[in-house]
Amino acid sequence: MYIEVCTSCSPHREYVRLFDVTERTALHKHNTGRFCHKCGGELRDSIVHFGERGKLAQPLNWVGAVKAAKKANVILCLGSSLKILKKYHCLWGMNRPSSRRPRLYIVNLQWTPKDAVATLKIHGKCDEVMRLLMDELKLDVPEYNRSLDPIFSMAVPLHPGEEASHTRKLIKAAETPNASPDQLPPLSPQGLSGGWFGKGCTKGRRKK
Repeated sequence: MYIEVCTSCSPHREYVRLFDVTERTALHKHNTGRFCHKCGGELRDSIVHFGERGKLAQPLNWVGAVKAAKKANVILCLGSSLKILKKYHCLWGMNRPSSRRPRLYIVNLQWTPKDAVATLKIHGKCDEVMRLLMDELKLDVPEYNRSLDPIFSMAVPLHPGEEASHTRKLIKAAETPNASPDQLPPLSPQGLSGGWFGKGCTKGRRKK
């Protein structure tokens, strides 16, 4: 949503922005109306809509995802409908016998097309589930600090004359003094207890 890409450059050139670059894009129409500062080629967004297959090497990183999936024995899906990812059979080990495929765990508020094959499906909010899991594992999670978000240091400013190419508001860092990561307080467990798995439901297996 905040990255537009020049596919004319080799390798592809990415532009991180501080505004939503999808204002003028839609299904099968991904040109953003801006142009590469290096070669002048048209920039496109990196969004994958329902009914599409992502083709950009980066930032989608399909090659890295496939390599990781081949080595994985567990796949954790957080907050995804999986309506697009279900079409990428290479991610799910479908070329392996069912007994050798990675175990699938899903956290999502709604139904997904992979629920029936999941080892565990938790109908819940990802933040709440992960807080409970981190508490169970005795791990501290640092509180998010907006002023330290990498997007503000990675963003590429528009060239003169490009300001009128969008009408979206720019995201801004919080108006607080910059702090180093070691100054951030750990996330308090707030008295949460274990047993997060109780919020989920396992797939019933028929006995043969």
